[in-house]
Amino acid sequence: MKNNTLIISLAVAAFTIGLAAQGGRQGGPAPNETLSQTFRESHGRDVAYQLSLPGFKIFDNLYHVGVGTVSTWLIPTTAGLIMIDSSQEPYVDHVLDNIRNLGFDPKDVKYVLIVHGHLDHFGGAARIKELSGARVGMTEADWKMVDDYIAQQRANPPALSPVQRAPIRDAKDLVLKDGDVVTLGKTSLKVFVTPGHTPGSASFEFTVYDNGSPHKAFMFGGPEPRDGVEGGKKFQASVNRITQMEPDVEVGLLIHSWLAMSTYPNGATFERMVRLQSRKPGEPNPFVDPASWQQWLVRLKTVADKWIADETAKAGAPTAQAAPRPAAPARPPIYPTKQQFEASADAQRLVAAAKQLAGNDLAAEFENTCSFTGPERAALKRERLGLPPMKDYTVEPTKIFDNVWFLGLASQGAFVITTSQGLILIDTLNSTEEARDILVPSMQKVGLDPAQIKYIVLSHGHPGQTDHTGGANYLQRTYHPRVMMGKEDWDATLPAQKPERPLAQRDVDISHGDTLTLGDETLTFTNLFGHTPGTLGIFIPVKWHGEPHVVLLHGGGLQHPNRGSLSRFEFVIRDYALRMGADGILNAHPGIYQDTLADMETIRKNPAGANPLLYGKERGVRYWEIMDDCATARVIALEQAGTK
Repeated sequence: MKNNTLIISLAVAAFTIGLAAQGGRQGGPAPNETLSQTFRESHGRDVAYQLSLPGFKIFDNLYHVGVGTVSTWLIPTTAGLIMIDSSQEPYVDHVLDNIRNLGFDPKDVKYVLIVHGHLDHFGGAARIKELSGARVGMTEADWKMVDDYIAQQRANPPALSPVQRAPIRDAKDLVLKDGDVVTLGKTSLKVFVTPGHTPGSASFEFTVYDNGSPHKAFMFGGPEPRDGVEGGKKFQASVNRITQMEPDVEVGLLIHSWLAMSTYPNGATFERMVRLQSRKPGEPNPFVDPASWQQWLVRLKTVADKWIADETAKAGAPTAQAAPRPAAPARPPIYPTKQQFEASADAQRLVAAAKQLAGNDLAAEFENTCSFTGPERAALKRERLGLPPMKDYTVEPTKIFDNVWFLGLASQGAFVITTSQGLILIDTLNSTEEARDILVPSMQKVGLDPAQIKYIVLSHGHPGQTDHTGGANYLQRTYHPRVMMGKEDWDATLPAQKPERPLAQRDVDISHGDTLTLGDETLTFTNLFGHTPGTLGIFIPVKWHGEPHVVLLHGGGLQHPNRGSLSRFEFVIRDYALRMGADGILNAHPGIYQDTLADMETIRKNPAGANPLLYGKERGVRYWEIMDDCATARVIALEQAGTK
């Protein structure tokens, strides 16, 4: 290996000697640019220029093997090779050749650690993994970015070559966490999760050796902020944390040789490379420069402050110099106060009519439906009454109808509809973790194969809240179903998604009156826009002991706070529920209507008995009328309160 290293050192020396003479031509810096800037900026898309850079040695145990626009690093150990980043096409072969020319075998790569989930860093990992069997490591947040990239490619296969492939994670790959230590042979790298450039940018601390002398090195995995004010704040926190924890770093290693906002002071990667090649015996390694590390941290803090100020101004938010913006208008109330409801004589006449209609057999439904709030989640009711939160738990999967299962939590569930050609899933719980660790195992427990989910229907979505939509991203990536939601709620939720809780890729928009047929089942969709703009009403044909029924899955609560939403609800009752003979109502939050956990327990204990979720035709008609009277009473009370 010594002979190979000598040859490459001479090649790099020859390369660097010619830089000044070549000026802006291939191989040298462009006018008014440093060499690092030329590689990253003016010649960043010049493939031949990028391929002109051979691999080179910086320390006893650290080599640069990438192209100039984005660095790829090689760390030899006593037990194999570690790579940090992997470049992308069309440069992956060049990276592999650089490794071979330095005297190493790419098949000895044991780990490929990716600093963040952008293509120029992970694009070569799939090929390297196939070649060597290496384990790929990323943080969970940035694995999700890679998973999303794969899903997008599947949905829209690339037509141009070279095809940019992403690594498909498997059980042996690494999910890097803050504080983890990756060890191979006698070499260890400590992981720092430093969000701000991406949600899960990873940074690494390790020891490099210069002629046997150890030096502390640090590679910042996301050295400039992105993603608006929130990304800037995360980046600022990451910089502050590294400043406190890593004051004694001697070697700052870069993932890009030049950065527009925060390039490394006193010469970046390739300026130092040139100086390294002309280094005389006894002179220090130009990459060992603790003063420049400290200057860079100060620069990063300045970059973070400016980014936050600029992004705040773009968003129109108040700054220290700007006058405060007027407060946003308060959201109109969705139901009257108890006093307003009881003070309205017109509203109370409708309440009295509903009570008479209820009789004794629908008394509980009347009490639940004709309050000033209407049907309400148990958790919200307890909060409103000042009661402690109820304890949540995983519910035993329940076959509530011959063709429908309820699965999930006591607070929040999902429905699986079985058909002759696969499964339809309605709602996905709160998060990836709940979908993966609660929903999928619950399905498997009762013999339902998640791979047979052909459609996911999201009953509604809240901007910034994921109680119905949170697991869809994971399920879409893992099992590749079509994902459907009301157009208005796609429009509202996607711009407000949080990096730590990404939503599913937009797929199918549902409009009022649409249907979905899978095998022997057809769902009918309506829009009930009182809860969210795109809240769905889903009419589902069900069977109980072989007898056909229709139930309405009301995607939101019974929130129809104005005449427009009330009119739509009345239209849906008249032209859908009554026409179809619907005699049951469901919601993903058990207990809002009559679909209580106690009812499900009854079904589990006596599956051969009557189904408490079904009213029968005559009681069903009365129940719809009670709901209409009580919803109208609330709207009237709100209208009258607004005129006084």
